[in-house]
Amino acid sequence: MPASDCRQWIDELWPLVCARAMRPLGGILLDRKTSAEVAEEVFSDFLMEFPRRPGSWETVHHWLTSRVRTLALTTVAEERRTRGDWQIFRDRQKAGWGVNPDFDALRKRSEDGALLSREWDGVAPVLWKAAQPPLLRLGIGEEDARDLQMETLTELTRASKTAGALEKLHVFEELPKLFATMIERRAISWLRKFTALKRRPVHPAFTERLDDPDSAAGRLLADPRTVPQSGEAWENAGFDRIRRACGKVLTDFEWHLVEALFVEASHTRQELVDDSWVLEQLGVPAGSSESKRRRRLNLFIDEALARLGGALRECDL
Repeated sequence: MPASDCRQWIDELWPLVCARAMRPLGGILLDRKTSAEVAEEVFSDFLMEFPRRPGSWETVHHWLTSRVRTLALTTVAEERRTRGDWQIFRDRQKAGWGVNPDFDALRKRSEDGALLSREWDGVAPVLWKAAQPPLLRLGIGEEDARDLQMETLTELTRASKTAGALEKLHVFEELPKLFATMIERRAISWLRKFTALKRRPVHPAFTERLDDPDSAAGRLLADPRTVPQSGEAWENAGFDRIRRACGKVLTDFEWHLVEALFVEASHTRQELVDDSWVLEQLGVPAGSSESKRRRRLNLFIDEALARLGGALRECDL
């Protein structure tokens, strides 16, 4: 491909990558200068690694935005640590809690790996709030929800002398999202174990949730990594291995959606239907109603997962 093609794409991608650098995560907002510096560094790395255009527009877009998100979060963490101010780059309009704790102190452990900070007492309510949407979608009762919350918090804070999920985070704003994902998966496992869905009818409301494309249960049941032990060859296959084996089953854009929603968990469906580029790929006018945009996205994802599921049953991993 001519190098000019790559330059043309960069002109188109620059504002999109800057926008992701500015808002790498809900609750975080970088200023224009810092976000431009982050985007420029990612583009510089891209041009060094790919002197000519690699693959499709969607592939390049995903390469750039996934890396700029991580670099932006790293930049925020370093700036907060250097200045000793854990509120820097907070988006006050989207803040879901009062103030951020000292994230380094929150993760400080004793010699035996136990967390030491007393700020966990103040953090727990933030995590409980983040856990409510998935628990409500799955129809988990209040008493069981409390048990699941405590079990998940214990798992998250379990004594460890090596870096775990908590230590891999860059900023505090990632923690509620991680906790919600953990409790969602724990709730799915709990439901599978105790409801015996295949052996007896379940409450109609729960059946509806499983059939709903927006259902967390439906998404996770469709995710190969959450399939119960059955002896199938792909049950423990990593995503990269699955994509190599089934790469032609989905388009680059469909793989982008699967990764964004189910693998990296970098986007919510709402964030996707608010993205003008995503709407363009879906063939939906930007001025369409939210319900129309969500229906189109849900249908698109449902069809992609169905094809991927069929391919997984047939391919040899």
